[in-house]
Amino acid sequence: MPTSYPSAAEQYGQRLFELRTRRGLRVRDLEERTRDIVDARIAELRLRPETADLMPAELDDLAGKPVSKSAISRIEKGKPPSVEASPLLDEALGAGGTLEILAGAARAEPTGHLPVSPPYFVGRESELAQLGRLSSQSPDPELATVIVVGGLPGVGKSALALHWAHGMYARFDLVLYAGLGGYTTGNPATHAEILADLLRGLGIEHDEVPASESQREADLREHLRRRGQQVLVLLDNARDSQQVVRLLASLAGTTVVVTSRTELSGLVINHAARTIRLDTLSDQEAWSLAADIIADERVDAEPDAVAQLVDMCASLPLAILVAAERIAADPDISIGEHVAALTDVERRLELLDIDESAGVRGAFEWSYRTLRAETGRMFRLLSLYPRPWVTARAASALAGVTVDKGLRLLDDLAQAHLLHQVTADSFHFHDLLRVYAAEQADLQPEVERRDAIVRLVTWFHYTANAASWALTPMRDHHVHLPATPHSVTPLTFSGFTAAFSWCAAELSSLPAVARLGIDHGLYFETWRMAIDLFDYLVHSRPTELWIILMELAVEAAEKDGDTARLAEAQEKLAEGYLRGGRIDDAYDLDARAVRTASPHGPSRTLGFALLGLGNTARTAGDLTEAFALTRSALATFTAAGTRIGEAMGHIALGSVYRDMALHDLAIEHGEKAVGMFAAVGDQHGVAVALLPLAQTYLASGKAMRALGTCGEAQAAYAATADRWGRADALGGKAHVLDRLGDAQAAVQCLREALPLLRGHDDEKADRVVAFLTDIESRYSGSS
Repeated sequence: MPTSYPSAAEQYGQRLFELRTRRGLRVRDLEERTRDIVDARIAELRLRPETADLMPAELDDLAGKPVSKSAISRIEKGKPPSVEASPLLDEALGAGGTLEILAGAARAEPTGHLPVSPPYFVGRESELAQLGRLSSQSPDPELATVIVVGGLPGVGKSALALHWAHGMYARFDLVLYAGLGGYTTGNPATHAEILADLLRGLGIEHDEVPASESQREADLREHLRRRGQQVLVLLDNARDSQQVVRLLASLAGTTVVVTSRTELSGLVINHAARTIRLDTLSDQEAWSLAADIIADERVDAEPDAVAQLVDMCASLPLAILVAAERIAADPDISIGEHVAALTDVERRLELLDIDESAGVRGAFEWSYRTLRAETGRMFRLLSLYPRPWVTARAASALAGVTVDKGLRLLDDLAQAHLLHQVTADSFHFHDLLRVYAAEQADLQPEVERRDAIVRLVTWFHYTANAASWALTPMRDHHVHLPATPHSVTPLTFSGFTAAFSWCAAELSSLPAVARLGIDHGLYFETWRMAIDLFDYLVHSRPTELWIILMELAVEAAEKDGDTARLAEAQEKLAEGYLRGGRIDDAYDLDARAVRTASPHGPSRTLGFALLGLGNTARTAGDLTEAFALTRSALATFTAAGTRIGEAMGHIALGSVYRDMALHDLAIEHGEKAVGMFAAVGDQHGVAVALLPLAQTYLASGKAMRALGTCGEAQAAYAATADRWGRADALGGKAHVLDRLGDAQAAVQCLREALPLLRGHDDEKADRVVAFLTDIESRYSGSS
């Protein structure tokens, strides 16, 4: 993105200025227009029966707040408008909605890969020059060039790195970003999550990101190698050297900038990292930062008060941002009076002997105490969210408000620099502010915190249930949940794609939310959420996440003492182990699930646990044991009345019969399974049943019938998001074509399968390559 392009916020400010001057309005005139609109809205609300009895604060919340002269001046300079400001300004200037449209982009306009650049940035010329020099050397294609930006919490490390990186699109072909969450009240970002962020920066969709860490590492290396571009990678807020070292092998040939409050000596010693150390701003820089936020004429009138403000904030950028924004938001009180109020807060904190950062904490507390009650409540509750970044919908559920209201509250916090907006509906908490918010939450009644966590876990629980219905509406394992007793509105989904996208987008939050649920005794909700995500896990195959979620489901069921739920979690965890190559663990867990489920009589869970044991026996070549277990599983499914389980039992029994060379019986059971899935319109189930049936046809000498069946499986898988299934269908088709002697068509199938596997399942991809090489060598030899 050329650096000469104005940002969306700058475009909004330019348009606002043009509309205002075209109408001959001064800034104060426009402020009065917005005030008149709000007054008219309040008067109208008072006339309505349903709102006539509301308190003034409640009416203000519905009507909005006038846009202050100070805020208008700052918006015209390029600061993004608030959610409430944009419609008021649009109406006041008769813009016909154009300002509201611009506002959406202005409030959240990261590039394809970077969060939005900090709206206020001053000074740092020396550090910017250092970054320029250190990044200008030609990178070693086998190594990453590492630069560490260090300094105190709140000193502006991330702001410096983002400001600089946004200006680097002329030098680098690609800029990638990942937040490492090194110093938050929750856990730092995992290695898998960081890799996923970097891959998404390469343009890979959520549902296309590989499941395992090793696949993500390989995919990242391959993408960067194949592109051969100059790439800048910003890793923000690292906890320690090890968190970064694990990434460097996948980032060879790139320039990596790391921000951290620690020295990261391991990177310096072992990876030749160069370090830039940030100190607090100079007096002049700190004064300029405050002046940029507060209206110019006010600063010019009270320069000494501004100097006192920055001195009290210890010239720390984060504290100045918060304090100066508070002053800018209340232009009717002089800067000196604001500073006096801040002084009182700081003195009180010093008397409490909190720590040497009383000035910083004072700025936080002073700003926090002036928030509207609902905004302050949202600020506190956000500290309970188990990740430092949160979507607007999840935050609204946490607070028990509508999404529209939640967005307004989040936007208020972002306008006050107490929260950072990352995208149009996602926000990030600075670690210092998150700690402060958690302290304030701890001062509130326990019931407030408890209720918020219940709402959050309930929202995920009910939304996951809605997603499961949308993903596979024809299957008989879904449950209808009763109306939620809590003030949350779970999402609903129009179909497979919307549900799949939500699951993929929230993937990194799901284990943390499940852990939160268990820690607060929400055992059923946590267990059910994981179970309802099973269909998504089957389609997308994120094996490591599958195992983590089902281990949490097992833990929740164990603590709840419900053996039926425990057995189901054990069986689904066993399937995850099996797909992760942990065959012995899968067998042991299926055996435990059988023992746990048996006292409850025939059930889906018992049937699938027996089926798992039968599949393991078949893999080991013990067909006698496999036959007995699979027959028992099928009988259990039939007795339990689960058609989907019964269909899966027929598939498994057909495969056993094929291995026993009893082809007629194998075909009978395979065709029955296909018919059962087709009868309920389950395309994914049809595809799952067709492939083993094609293998049976081929084994029985019916090659042309096998070829047609593989084609049907390929078409059925194409209707779902199961890339592995599509690859399997193409591979099966290639085997049949090879048997028929059509090597050219077989090679074409394998070449179509490879892109579906590369970066997602390299082991299977290598097998496809080996088969491809074998066919090509035989074909070239025969010709």
